[in-house]
Amino acid sequence: MDVVKTYTHLYKKEKILGLEIVDFLILAVVYAVVFLISTNIFINVLVVGASFLGLKLFKRGKPHQYTMNLVRFIMTPKFYTLPGRETK
Repeated sequence: MDVVKTYTHLYKKEKILGLEIVDFLILAVVYAVVFLISTNIFINVLVVGASFLGLKLFKRGKPHQYTMNLVRFIMTPKFYTLPGRETK
């Protein structure tokens, strides 16, 4: 019998600072917006830290890639047509 080499972490969760990539990008956007608006470093760090904790609490008990699927659901059109019956 031949041995087939497989990779053990095909579905490993990619995380940066404990957040998934989409959540980390959301936090990066919050960081950029807050630091463009305010010059007070204490307030900026407090807002970014609160956003981080909010994302962690929002993700508690949710499945892997929940935020990305939620954003994809919100961004897709909410009407569907039968193939061949598109209206112009």
